Amino acid sequence: MPDPSWMAQQQAQQAAQQAQQIHQNQVRHHRQMHDMARAHGPHSGAPQLHRPMSYGGGRGGGLRGFLTLLVIVAVVVHVARDPELRTSVATFARNLLAHVQSS
Repeated sequence: MPDPSWMAQQQAQQAAQQAQQIHQNQVRHHRQMHDMARAHGPHSGAPQLHRPMSYGGGRGGGLRGFLTLLVIVAVVVHVARDPELRTSVATFARNLLAHVQSS
């Protein structure tokens, strides 16, 4: 019977490869659609204003956005369980906010 940690590592690698492949396919598709739209251009005589596309899925979207959200949720859950850590994080956040507002 294979080592469970080895199996978990293999599964994690496969999942990461699949996620990367899906992301690459999405980027390729978005680029193709973008290129096709630019090739066809506007059918009226009006000049076309080019707006670059975000290949990351827009506002934090895609896999990167999901992973960021997952990390944030994990940190919040961890902080919520430890009252001392929760207090220090809240103090840090207030100090950071005050510093940003004063700048």
